[in-house]
Amino acid sequence: METKKGIAVSPGIAIGEAVVLGQEDLSIHRRSVPKAKVREEIERLDKAVKDAVEEINDEIARFGDDAKITRQILESHRDMIADPTLRKEMVERIRTKLHSAEYALALVLRGYYKRFEEMESEYISERAHDLADIEKKLLRLLLGKKLTRHARWGKETVIVSHSLSPSEAALLDRNWVKGFAIDVGGRTSHTAIMARAMQIPAVVGLEDITRMASGGERMIVDGYTGIIILDPDRKTLEEYKRKASMSADFYVKLHHETRYPSQTLDGYEISVAANIELPDEVRTALDWGASGIGLYRTEFLYDRIEPDEEKHYVTYVRALRELKGKHLVIRTLDAGADKFHGEALGYNEPNPFLGCRSIRLCFQRPDLFRAQVRAVLRASAHGRVRIMLPMVSNIDELRRARAIIDSVEKELHESGLEFDRHIPIGIMVEVPSTALMADVFAREVDFFSIGTNDLIQYCLAVDRVNERVAHLYQPTHPSILRLIRTVIGAGRKHGIEVSICGEMCGEPIYTILLLGLGLRSFSVSPISIPTVKRLIRTVTMRDAAEVAATCLRFQSADESQEYLEARVRNLLPEFS
Repeated sequence: METKKGIAVSPGIAIGEAVVLGQEDLSIHRRSVPKAKVREEIERLDKAVKDAVEEINDEIARFGDDAKITRQILESHRDMIADPTLRKEMVERIRTKLHSAEYALALVLRGYYKRFEEMESEYISERAHDLADIEKKLLRLLLGKKLTRHARWGKETVIVSHSLSPSEAALLDRNWVKGFAIDVGGRTSHTAIMARAMQIPAVVGLEDITRMASGGERMIVDGYTGIIILDPDRKTLEEYKRKASMSADFYVKLHHETRYPSQTLDGYEISVAANIELPDEVRTALDWGASGIGLYRTEFLYDRIEPDEEKHYVTYVRALRELKGKHLVIRTLDAGADKFHGEALGYNEPNPFLGCRSIRLCFQRPDLFRAQVRAVLRASAHGRVRIMLPMVSNIDELRRARAIIDSVEKELHESGLEFDRHIPIGIMVEVPSTALMADVFAREVDFFSIGTNDLIQYCLAVDRVNERVAHLYQPTHPSILRLIRTVIGAGRKHGIEVSICGEMCGEPIYTILLLGLGLRSFSVSPISIPTVKRLIRTVTMRDAAEVAATCLRFQSADESQEYLEARVRNLLPEFS
């Protein structure tokens, strides 16, 4: 029996026979072509692009209307393939360097891949895998290799692969595929998004699972803990079969409960909204019972080029129409200068975590910020919109941002354009300096949203994606609990809403603790909503306050963790 830990991205338990998807031999060596063959190489490249677009259109049709998120991902791949900017760079290499179509393609896309992979934003860096998928598709067509349709296995299987593109997912028989175990990727990778949309348990970021698994052995995918087990012993297998049965029943029940109120046993109404990455996730969030969108990450709009105001506006209005009156919290650009604007700013960011990122970047690039703010304000005429400013670390930054927003509002008013004249403006509390000064900020904003991912990282000086110090990233560290309590207390004192949108908020183990600390507004991934609501309905506010008081007395995170795990096991045996 072998165990491997990765990143859990889609909940559930899967047990099946490992099927390792083979890696195609698409090695490309440097090759030049005679000058007389340049036109022919360009024509080969154009034909591959045309064939790839047609192939993706066929895949979109195969998925149909019941897989909107997967279709959206496929459409983004198709648009990237057909991007004239990419073609121009490849053609330039063919013409000036006399590179073959294959070699020009590989050099251009791998250049983008390297830049994306090094970006600090998880969402943007994950787009590097999209480029790898696109490269593989185009190279396969240029080299004349056929796309292999996987046979119907006739048995429950777990797909093991280095990566899994939408095109590959389209060829899988979903009647038998029960889980994914993937070498690369993170929580915002397209594999993760597809798995959640397809409700298939998945673990990514396993690094070398394709080398560990030979295929044919039994494999367990634990989409709750991120654990993969190869060749489990009898005791482990029986235990996970029990968990899988309970988990399946649990989610069937939860789906029936999506419209149940989010209310404690003693009648306290709690808001449970959703965090989303892509426009089509609005529908998924509503299907799982979201009260609205508590965090709309807008970085997807900046995948390849800087979006103009109209692109922002159209995207936000589309989301508001789907929400039908529910609120939409739009976070302004939360990016670092090293991501995709470093070259435009004329320097490289030596330390992106502490450098020119988020609101600081918006001040460096006011054109980007003003375009987004104009679009958000215009969209506010179509629904309930709030503006959320990320990474605010001092009161001067808040005032500077508000001055820009006021200026844009004045422009829109003078132009006769409709917008919400009282649009709520809030900040993310994700820097210790802001948490400690929450009572000051609360006088000048309409709401707080605590970003626990960064707050924990900055408070404990832990890089949350560094496996060597990952054990020090502790949501229940006493200092973190005290900071959260401070921010919630400041919000209550000044009468403003406080929510949490970090991953801590979506973990069932912390739900009762956060309630006890005074939280009344949660914002979590769509798939986590029913579980969080179920837990809210199991306790009184007095119970939750006692849990929080107990954790605040502990001197270590481990003590709190063990205590909370025991509480949740009693309430939700499915998570034991």
